[in-house]
Amino acid sequence: MTRTSGDAVSPWGGAMGHFARDRAAVLRGIWLVGGALAFATACVPAGDVPDGSGPGTPPPPTTAPPVTGGAIAVQTREVPGLGAVLTGPDGRTVYLFGNDSPGHPTCLDACAGDWPPLTTTAPPIAGASANPALLATTRRPDGSTQVVYNGHPLYYYVGDELAGQANGQTVNSNGGSWYAISPAGNKIEQGGG
Repeated sequence: MTRTSGDAVSPWGGAMGHFARDRAAVLRGIWLVGGALAFATACVPAGDVPDGSGPGTPPPPTTAPPVTGGAIAVQTREVPGLGAVLTGPDGRTVYLFGNDSPGHPTCLDACAGDWPPLTTTAPPIAGASANPALLATTRRPDGSTQVVYNGHPLYYYVGDELAGQANGQTVNSNGGSWYAISPAGNKIEQGGG
């Protein structure tokens, strides 16, 4: 290999001068990208933010939406301060609405935004410690099929992000109170979310 006086030789046989030139090219590229970002930022008037950013932009969702398709398994889970409660298939607590009459959901429209109904497209099944004889369904005004347990239409609460939470317990919302449900199908009155 022919060596020029400006190139150092690496122990692996390559010329070190090539590495120095490549490094300079990378640094120039980084400088160009940084300059372009600074220019783009300077083009936004003070006090304005580009579309898709800033305080008015909602954060990305941190949890998956409620499970509402296929064969829904209603099961139970221990929740601190409440004991065993009914949950949906994702392990999140389900609630009854005190204003509902047996098999007739009254939490509709905006109410259902905070208290999404547990819906299904197939007959529900009883998971761990749930009583299959207490499971049923009812038709909602929008045509969807809501899961019912011991006559109570079941709802999630948007304030419960994780399995094992019961932040909706004894909440007064939409003109009525909300309660977690025992495996026997009764409202659990103690505790509070």
